[in-house]
Amino acid sequence: MKPECKLCEAERSLSKLLGMDNVEALLYSLLNPGYAQMRDRAKKPRFNLRSLLERFMDESELDDYIFKQGLYMKQYPRVICSWAYDESFKRAKERAWRELLDKLERGEIKPSDIPLQQLVEYFHEELLAALEQEGYVKRERVSRSFSHFMHVLLFTAKGEELIAEKVLEEAFKEIRAASYGPHESMEGGLGVTPSSLLVDYDEYKHTFDMLDISETLINAAIKDPEDMYLSDDVLKARVPYHKSRASNVILIDKSGSMSMGCRIVGAVEAALGLRRLLETEYKDDKLWVVAYDHNLYELEPGEIANIWPYGWTDIGQALDYARQLLSKEEGSKNIFLITDGQPTTSSHPGQTPLQSALRASSMLREEGIRLNIIMLDNRSPSLRSLCEKMAELAGDANIAFVDNPLNLKSFIIKSYRETR
Repeated sequence: MKPECKLCEAERSLSKLLGMDNVEALLYSLLNPGYAQMRDRAKKPRFNLRSLLERFMDESELDDYIFKQGLYMKQYPRVICSWAYDESFKRAKERAWRELLDKLERGEIKPSDIPLQQLVEYFHEELLAALEQEGYVKRERVSRSFSHFMHVLLFTAKGEELIAEKVLEEAFKEIRAASYGPHESMEGGLGVTPSSLLVDYDEYKHTFDMLDISETLINAAIKDPEDMYLSDDVLKARVPYHKSRASNVILIDKSGSMSMGCRIVGAVEAALGLRRLLETEYKDDKLWVVAYDHNLYELEPGEIANIWPYGWTDIGQALDYARQLLSKEEGSKNIFLITDGQPTTSSHPGQTPLQSALRASSMLREEGIRLNIIMLDNRSPSLRSLCEKMAELAGDANIAFVDNPLNLKSFIIKSYRETR
């Protein structure tokens, strides 16, 4: 038997045929299914994959498949489809997939001509197999019952890195498109923590929000008591602590309620985007990504995009763990607490979930840690009251109520850059 040509196999890889930009977009679409539709609207692809499938399949059978597959993908985007269709249908779809790759290889179809949403939905299994072959994803067999197993999609560290790059790119697009930033309601402000060090204002080093108004007015009164003219040489800036190295912990609530809508997707995007930002722009800063429910999960690269919501919410335990991580660090220290509701359990003996969250918040003050509470539910007055109490006890704190979880990535990245 003639051996396979490894060179030909490499040339026919998905990355070679589609290009890395499209592979990034595909991986991102598997994390955030809404992105595929949005990208297709912007790019207006010209090739309809249905016309290709019709060459190999019966029309009624194809309609049934597309309908079921669309519903399945919306409900279970990360579960690998295994519901029944016969072997002849499977072989027909595989032939259509090979035909698509052939057309791409011969240049008859450009990658930009292919609708991303159709590619993900119509050729889900084939696409995952190709991405798995290149090491971007892997499949894990999960037991749902004694006799029923399913396979779920997991991203590898290699795949997650590409997704993080795409998240950062999309975040910057959103920030540029909305000069006022994503829509959210802020309480407590986004300013930096001032130090006791005063310096002459330098327009190349400082922003206007770093001006110390009191010292500037005193200087102006001394120099020009009559008119108090604010010339450049009277301006004083108060150097913030954030000019030193920053250490950060992002806490992602992964309790069961985070499965609603796109909450967990938004939180994962925020963590990936912030990590990538630090890797590219703030290489001296540190970041820990910790998921929490009633347990704690410190996540390494390759694990962040694979969070699955489950469990109860223990905010007190999560804040305690973040404080321990930051306790030995120098410079500014920040916690980004992403959650969507009240604490529902406590691992601290003798304390209710609420008491544990408040106690943990108050202990941040002693360590000089800034608490950034990012709440994905702004409808509950009791929830607002909890956030305000936590911020008050922490001392140095911000509260943000973000309406759309998919805005989280641009919100956190914009906020971080402004405070650095």
